[in-house]
Order: sequence, then structure tokens, then C-alpha cells
Amino acid sequence: MYSAPLAPPVGYTITPSTQQPTRSANDTAEFRRNYGANEFVNALYALDHGYTGQGVLVGVIDNGADPANPSLIGQLDLATSKDFGVITKAGVTTQRNVIGDANSDHGTPVTSIIVGLRDGQGTEGYAPDAKVAMMRIDDDNEDTGTRPLIHILDALSYAGAKGIKVINISLGSSDSSDSRGETTYGNAITAYSTQTSGLLVISAGNSSAANPDDASAITDANRSAVIFVVATNGALMTSQFGLTSYSSQAGSMMDRTVAAPGTNTTTLITGQVGNFSGTSSAAPVVTALAATILSKWPQLTGRQAGDIILNTATDIGAPGVDPVYGHGLINFQAALSPVNPTLSNSVTSTPKSISASAMMVPSSMSVTSLKMAISDVTVLDQYGRDFKGSLAGMVLQPEAQTSHWLRRRINAMGNESSINTPLITGQFGFTTQEVAPGIVQSSMTSGQMEMRVGSYSVHAAWNGADSLQNDVMGLAPFADGILAYVPQMTNSFGVDHFIGGGRLGVTVALNRSNASQASAVTLGWTKGKIDLRMSVIDETGTVMGMATNAGALNLGRGASTAMVEAHQRFGSALGWSMEGYGSIGYTRLKIDHDSLVTGSSAIIGSRVGIQATGSVLGGLLSFGVAQPLTVESGSARISYSSGYDLASQSLTYATSDASLAGRRQVQLTAGFSKGGRRSRFRLGASQNLQDHSVRALAGWGTTFD
Repeated sequence: MYSAPLAPPVGYTITPSTQQPTRSANDTAEFRRNYGANEFVNALYALDHGYTGQGVLVGVIDNGADPANPSLIGQLDLATSKDFGVITKAGVTTQRNVIGDANSDHGTPVTSIIVGLRDGQGTEGYAPDAKVAMMRIDDDNEDTGTRPLIHILDALSYAGAKGIKVINISLGSSDSSDSRGETTYGNAITAYSTQTSGLLVISAGNSSAANPDDASAITDANRSAVIFVVATNGALMTSQFGLTSYSSQAGSMMDRTVAAPGTNTTTLITGQVGNFSGTSSAAPVVTALAATILSKWPQLTGRQAGDIILNTATDIGAPGVDPVYGHGLINFQAALSPVNPTLSNSVTSTPKSISASAMMVPSSMSVTSLKMAISDVTVLDQYGRDFKGSLAGMVLQPEAQTSHWLRRRINAMGNESSINTPLITGQFGFTTQEVAPGIVQSSMTSGQMEMRVGSYSVHAAWNGADSLQNDVMGLAPFADGILAYVPQMTNSFGVDHFIGGGRLGVTVALNRSNASQASAVTLGWTKGKIDLRMSVIDETGTVMGMATNAGALNLGRGASTAMVEAHQRFGSALGWSMEGYGSIGYTRLKIDHDSLVTGSSAIIGSRVGIQATGSVLGGLLSFGVAQPLTVESGSARISYSSGYDLASQSLTYATSDASLAGRRQVQLTAGFSKGGRRSRFRLGASQNLQDHSVRALAGWGTTFD
């Protein structure tokens, strides 16, 4: 049955061997003798990662394999291999007991494709460190000159008793002269599957049929135990890529079918290197892939290895599983890579997907220890396979806090409108833009109001300016401690009482956006040029203003902070004024019990700054130096899977206390503001002395009364 040629699979770029530089120590001349087929299925990936089939015994049911073949010396497990056939000569029939000989012209290249010796001489197999239990099933009738393959049922029963996990059968009904009977054959497959949970890799056949040759032997009881293999041609770099003209198709077995190269360069029965073609050549490539999977993960069954092969194949032909290629072209790299890996800790057994995980760390903390703590983690994928690797690249420290900080300043630079009455004073910022010809739209960006009645004052703000320090657009860190910890805090309201020559007040600040919310309560006392504050800040969905992640690397589902701060203004000569501030805070993380972060110590944060402002050139000039919020001490406890215990088939765990102490940074700031009652120009700049980065901001606004 003809199948139209395909374009090469998406993502494939096969470089001709003569143009391909040596990619690794495994990319040898011996490997390249089968270059085209190897490139088809990304076979070099397995060798480069040490997946060579070591420790796995593969069953091959065929007409024998010659143990003296130069590609198979030492590759056959002679103790387990068995010859089921007999020899008939001059009417006398005797047991043969020969694993392979000159007549094993089919089983020898099939076996060489799987486990061909890697010695630099001939060709190497796809799983060169596996061993093969050859189950020879042909009879030799010298009187008639025939060699029928009639012992497949005996071989399956034997393999089941030996517990062999994966078997290659590059023989379809059309290849055999036996009268096995599909029902009997199907029952034998079922018995083998029940006994071993093993996998049979069966060639689809070379009859160009719509279904694999042995499809009628497959029932619901044994379907999960088989993979059929169709053959693709070797013209991946041309428009002729597709199913070979002789290969049967996936048909009714498309959910249990994959494709593999139909021609492999291997060692033939003659001992010479040559091409071996057919679905008989494609099937052992799949068998070898199963061996590499079982070698790395011996806890898996053959069936599980088969499911991995099916579900990681590269889709070719019609989108999805189709009746020509089934699941598509096998892919060693995809099959040996984690599929939907998950993370877990020692506290909860509920796994979290890595794909939805990242550890978002505020700029006040260090990421060095956190990265080190998860640089050697074991994860499990959806098939229960363990993989070791580093998750350090998933610890991120974006500039989200800076964006909130800068946005407030930009909002404050818009046009301004003020209210001044004996009872109420207020100031509002807004922007205008032309949204359509002749249509101007205004929107408010910030605002703050205060109403005073007797000895009490009620105030409210939205995106209000820093209530402690006017940095004249100098881009200085917030002097207000609430904004230093939670710069996205937008709304606040409070009540002050003027008493004893000072101002005693309580302010509540709130913010809710997307999946995060924050609130703070501040008790403040102001007298003269001194401001003292005590605050309690509660965050959910953020830690020190940084949005946390809901995955398994979540630093915390929030945080609680208690903070004290002081602000002092100083007068000086020549019209200049000085002001300084400092604070210290105590933070506790809210632990997400599904995260690798399973605890934390107290986190101590500090900040300090000083600024001078004076009249210059008819405007106000400010400059200052500040240390932004920095974690002085504190740690996060990371509980992670450090290994896999094969005996119990479970993860082992370790813990590490990762320091969160950040590196102190010093910022220099400067700002200039000039203007009258109706308009004002502002210019600000800051420089980080550690990384020498510079920020600048300029704006012009008008005021309407």
C-alpha cells in the first residue's frame, strides 16, 4: 500500500556525514558507518549520556545468531540462550543445540543492530553494552532443504519463565512456515505478558499491508504488551522521506505502533559490514531503545518502557496517532529525557510539576546559597524515572520591585491639581492623552487628601508620594519603610491626633492585585523634626514585594514583617537641609507546604539613607546616598530529593539551610526641580556603586487650581 512522501519532521536538520564535525568521543568512524539511521533517531544522545543498555538481557526470537561473528563476540548470553530447533538428516531427527551458525543469516544482523560490539572495528549496536538471549526457533531439515520457523510458542514460554523484560521478534506470520494459529499465538503473548509485564517488539511485516502481519493475534488482554514497528526509508534530507514501499502500515494497531529506519548498516552473517533492510531491521532499533531505558531505570517493566517509546516518538504523517506511522518516528533523546518531571520534598508526598515552578527572590536577598542548595536535585517524571540535575537556573531575581518603584515616580510626574480649603487639602496627579482625533482623555494617576477637625486629622492616599522624604525625583530608595518592603502598596488611610506638641497617628495601607494582597498597620509619632514608626506588614502572594510562584520552588506564599524606623530632619546653613532615615525589620516567611522551601529562620532586614536639599539656580537640588532594603541575616530551609533508592523504589531526601543574607548596595542619587506655580520641570538620576548602573528620569508637569 503506497504512502505519499513526507516533508522531514519538524526540528530535524540532518547534516551530511561529510559535513558534520565530530561532536563527541562517541561520534566515531564505527558509529558513523550507520550514520543515516543513527541521525534519524538521535542515537548519539544515548551514547553521550551513558545509556548503552548495560545490565539488560534482551531476548531475540529468530533463526539464531552466530556467536563467532566479529560483531557478536561476547555479546550473547550463552547460558540463557537456547536452541529450540531440531535437525533432520537421513530421516533421523535430533536436537540441534546450536545457537547460531552459517544459516543464521537473519538473526545475526538483527542481533548486531541491537548489541553490535563497540570495538572500533565494524559496526556498533544501538545498545552495545546489553546482552542477548538468543532463542533460536528454526528447524533444519536437510532431507527437504527447508528451515521452518515453528518454535515461537516454545520460545515465548521460555522467555516468560526466565523473566526477560523485552523481546525482539523480527518475524511476522508471512516470514514463517509454521501453522501457529493466531489464537494460540495471541494466548502465548498474553501468558508472557502476564508472567513478566514484558514488552514484545514485533516487525510490522514486509507485505505492504494496511495492518501489521500479526495484528489478528492481538487482543485486549495482550495489547499493552506489544509494539509493532513500521519501516521508514533513509531519505530524510530529501522530499522522499516516508514509509518504505514494502512496509505494512500501523492500521488497526496504530495506538501500539512506531516507525524506525528500515535500513541499517550492520555486520552480516558473512562477518562483513553491509546493509540490512526491512521491518526486520527497524524492529531491533526499537528493541535497543527499550534496552537503554531499562538499563538506566531497572525499576521499570518492559511495558512501561514501551509506553515511554510510544509517547515520546516524533509525530510524522497525519497529525497525531495515524494509521500509517502510528505514534511516529522513535526518538532516543526524547525517550531518555524526563517527561513531565515533578518535585517533592520530605514533608509532603504531593508532587509539583517543574514546568510551572520558579523561585522568585526579592532583590534584598542573595540567590547564591539558594542556587547551590538546589544544584543537585533528583526528580521523578510521570513514569517514575529518576533524573539528577541542577535547578539553579530556576532561581530568578527579576526587577519587579524596581518597576513598582519607578511607576510611582512616573505617576507623580503628571499634571497636578490641588485643593486648598480651611477644612480639606489635597493634591492629585493626572495624565491626558488624545485617544482619537479631537478626543482627549484624562486619567488620575495619584492623589492624597487630608481633612483636619479640631485636634484630629483624617488622611487618605492613592499612589501617594513617599510620606517621609521628597527626593526631588532623585530616584532614591523609598524613605517610607512600608513602600520599601511593599512598593506596590497603593491605598492608605489613617487618623492622627495632635497631642503634646506632636502628632500621634495610625495608618492602614492596603493593596490587592491579581493573586497577591498586602496590608500594613503603622503607629507613628512625629514631633518637631523626628518621625518614629512601628509597622506590621502582612503579605500574601508576595515576599518583600516580589510576587512568589505557586510551584514547587515557591519561596513562600507570603510573609509577615514587624518593623521599626526613624526619620530625622536637620537644618543647616546657606539654605540647605539634611534628612536621614533608617529601619530594621523582622520577617517570617509563610511556608507553602508543597514547596521545597519547608521552613525559614527570622529574616532581619535593614535600610539607611541620608539626603541634602538646597536652592540652586532658582530651583531645588538634592543629592544623597542610601543603602536600599537589604537582608542582613536569615535562611530558608530547603528540603529536596537528593537520590533514588532502587531497593525501595523511592526518593531519598536531604535538607540544606540556604542563607538569604544579601550583599549591601550603595546608591548615589541626585535630583533637580525648577518651576513656578503653574508648571515644573524635574530631573533625577541614580547610580548603583556595585554594578555602576545608572538610571535617569525627566519630566514636566502643569498645575491647575
